[in-house]
Amino acid sequence: MIGVFTYQIPHRKTYDTLCQLKARGIGGQVAVFAEPLHYQKSFRPLIEHRPKIYGSLPGPQEMCENFGYQYFEGFQEGVLPENSIILICGAGIVPQERIEKYRILNSHPGYLPNVRGLDALKWAIYDGQPIGVTTHQLGDLVDAGLIIERKLVPIYFNDTFHAVAQRQYEMEVSMLVDAVEKVGSAHEFVQPGDFPLHKRMPHEKETRLLQRFEELVRQVEMD
Repeated sequence: MIGVFTYQIPHRKTYDTLCQLKARGIGGQVAVFAEPLHYQKSFRPLIEHRPKIYGSLPGPQEMCENFGYQYFEGFQEGVLPENSIILICGAGIVPQERIEKYRILNSHPGYLPNVRGLDALKWAIYDGQPIGVTTHQLGDLVDAGLIIERKLVPIYFNDTFHAVAQRQYEMEVSMLVDAVEKVGSAHEFVQPGDFPLHKRMPHEKETRLLQRFEELVRQVEMD
């Protein structure tokens, strides 16, 4: 059985992940553990880049009813055997005892360890770091540790910032589902090194972000 951590509201990454799990027939039974949304966004970026909900999406409970998955409000001990795989679609801080008991997998929209923390795509562009996606197993280190897979996001000479953001998001979801079958062969372990754990990109840096992106695309065209 596979677990999924998410929120109790319609949520784009949860929707896409559950659809891919169902479409691929991975893992048989799925148990979805939904928590209340634990925060209110107080910071409004100048440049939005994460996919939004357009139109009406079903919430996780309705999706579970339609797909034949189990749905729980809050985490329920005893539902999953020890060492089960759990995918993170949305969650707050995961308690250490769960990290030690289960294989909890995350898909991070950044190439670890180079780009850690929030707004990974923006920071990668701004700092000239690789633009990628990493799946990894949660452990003692934040955005580091046991790596399942790392991939670079292709950048093309005629790209736009939002086209790259969408391509990265699609890789993020696909790689999270892929990780179910790949976690058993994971062997690479990375340390954070000197790379910082980023917070949201401040507005004064966002104002220069698209200029940095255009410089990146021009470099791709020259290469």
